Amino acid sequence: MPPAKPPRASPVSAPSKPPSADARTGQQVPTGGTALEVRLAALRLDLQNIARTARSIALEQPGFADAFRLPDPPTDGGLLTTAEAYIARLAARPDDDTATKAAKAAMTAAFLAHELPADFITHLQADVQAIRDEYALREKNREKGVRSTGTVGPLLKEANDIITMLNAVMHNKYTRVPDKLRAWKSASHVERAAQREKKPEPPTPTPPAA
Repeated sequence: MPPAKPPRASPVSAPSKPPSADARTGQQVPTGGTALEVRLAALRLDLQNIARTARSIALEQPGFADAFRLPDPPTDGGLLTTAEAYIARLAARPDDDTATKAAKAAMTAAFLAHELPADFITHLQADVQAIRDEYALREKNREKGVRSTGTVGPLLKEANDIITMLNAVMHNKYTRVPDKLRAWKSASHVERAAQREKKPEPPTPTPPAA
């Protein structure tokens, strides 16, 4: 009896690229998609961490979490607006009065006491600015594309005018040279235009015998 064949190994699929860990929190941040999508995902994670921490602080300071709610629905614009609102409540400004600076410092200290990174406000500001810059770059590229598209029409008209003039010249010059005339018609798409009109083209006259 012939020896039994070993079982066939199942194909092993290549592992998908894992998400990277946020250096500040150790949490997983998606790495797929565009740079803007990755930045928005990181911002969403930051806001979730702040809101979750605020709810924890509210157990000892009732009402604390009211100023740190997440956007509903969490649209891209909502994430940016919410992040800017968090920054306005936490980041000290040169024109803040003494009481406002003290209140912001106290709120920041509460977050730090719950193990948020010491630079979480600075990082939030950097996230927002990077996303704003990415949006500005996309808008600039879009406007550039619109301007480029606007130049196509005049160029096409100029090309069509040149073809029209050459078409007359070629017909006049090569009426009695069928091969060259057919080559010109093919190159200039005159034959294709005639087919769209569904009109039979008169036969090219045969040159008289010498």
